[in-house]
Amino acid sequence: MAAQPALWARLSHGPAGPWNLASWNLARQYSLASLVVLLASLLVLGWWVGRKIEAGVTHRAAAAAALYVENFIVKQVQDLPEKGWLSPAQSRGLGQLFSSTPFGQEVVSMKVWAPGGRIVYGDRSGHTFEVEPDQARAWRGEVASEISSLNAPENRHLRARYGRLLEIYTPIRREGSDQVIAVAEFYQTVSSLQREIGRAQAQSWAVVGSVMLLAYLLLSGLVRRGSNTIASQQAALNLQVAEQQALLAQNAELHDRVQRAATRIAEVHERVLARVSSGLHDGPAQDVSYALLRLDSLGQQTEHLDPLHRAQAGRDLDALEHSLSRAMRAMRDLATEVRLPDLHALSLQEALERAVRDHRTRTDSDVTTHWSDLPPQAPLPVKITAFRMVREALSNAYKHAGGRGQHVTAWTACAGGQGRLLYLEIRDAGSGFDVTRLDPEGIHLGLLSMRERTESLGGHFEVDSRPSGTVVRVRLPLAAQAEEL
Repeated sequence: MAAQPALWARLSHGPAGPWNLASWNLARQYSLASLVVLLASLLVLGWWVGRKIEAGVTHRAAAAAALYVENFIVKQVQDLPEKGWLSPAQSRGLGQLFSSTPFGQEVVSMKVWAPGGRIVYGDRSGHTFEVEPDQARAWRGEVASEISSLNAPENRHLRARYGRLLEIYTPIRREGSDQVIAVAEFYQTVSSLQREIGRAQAQSWAVVGSVMLLAYLLLSGLVRRGSNTIASQQAALNLQVAEQQALLAQNAELHDRVQRAATRIAEVHERVLARVSSGLHDGPAQDVSYALLRLDSLGQQTEHLDPLHRAQAGRDLDALEHSLSRAMRAMRDLATEVRLPDLHALSLQEALERAVRDHRTRTDSDVTTHWSDLPPQAPLPVKITAFRMVREALSNAYKHAGGRGQHVTAWTACAGGQGRLLYLEIRDAGSGFDVTRLDPEGIHLGLLSMRERTESLGGHFEVDSRPSGTVVRVRLPLAAQAEEL
């Protein structure tokens, strides 16, 4: 028995091949399963129908024989209840019945039972035996029959001569009433009966088998068509899934390329700003400084003019000097603003603190900070963008909120599939503003620049402005890819 599960396991989960059931399609699996169920059902149903046919044919034959026997022996046993025994003449009459009629040729033995299980005619006459269930049914007025193997004690002599016989118990009633006064038990040969039962069973098996085979073929055909449809649709779906996966992989690769390109652009942008700052310092600023020096010499040359013209020339030179001085300060401020400090050697927290410290020095305003769980190192594009965000947001807070309630918060946290993220919040306690009405594009140029810088690194930028104050929220991914650039 243990070999059967092992064999089934090899068939179900073995290597690929004709006997690997897991590799079969639905139609083949259904055909095998339904064939097994069909054969099992056919065996069970055939056995059950055969038993019913055997019982029906046996009962029909027994009923006909019982009716025949009862009509012939009913007169012979009418006085059995009073006498308790059959007379010799009655016994001879019963013997002639079975020796002179065609029916008697099929009867191999007969007994007449009196109440209490006593045999009054036939083999073992005068002996008393226990009342069997079939005999008890006959005493209740029913005809009982079965194909017997002759295992009862009173049938030992028959068992030696016959293998199986049709055993029939029929009630014998008093004439004119339903009172059962005796039970006749007789045995018939079953050769003709078994031939009839065999023919009926063969016909029933043929009909049942044909119907089941037809149903099996129809259902298998339907399942095969459905399986083929499912297989073709599954193949098409797998092809579409493969194409979608290829497109997703291609899109992911393109997204990574765009992300890396945007990060490189951020660094290039900072380099361009550094060049602009150097250019302002080394070019126009130097020229303006030289012009201021020349104004001093021109002031000395006006001393030989008459007082009226000297006074006018002095006023013109003062206005020109004042204008050049303002231009000089503006260029220096612009050069300072566009040039970033060297952030390579600074940690993320140090870069943020540098942005806050520069703002305090430039505006002489108070800024509170709170740092939480910041990494010691961060990609340079992240540090650059975070530095720019803090400096630009604090500058806006100073310009539009008068520097009231300036506060910078930074922390990191994991966000599912995005990895670890840097969160920045820059707050002020100003009167707020309507972001959508600042310009036709719906956002201020500075805020637009901050948003573009953030999104170029795959981050998120948000401005929440209310009458109680403004909050700038920035979320940047601390991606490993940015560290490679």
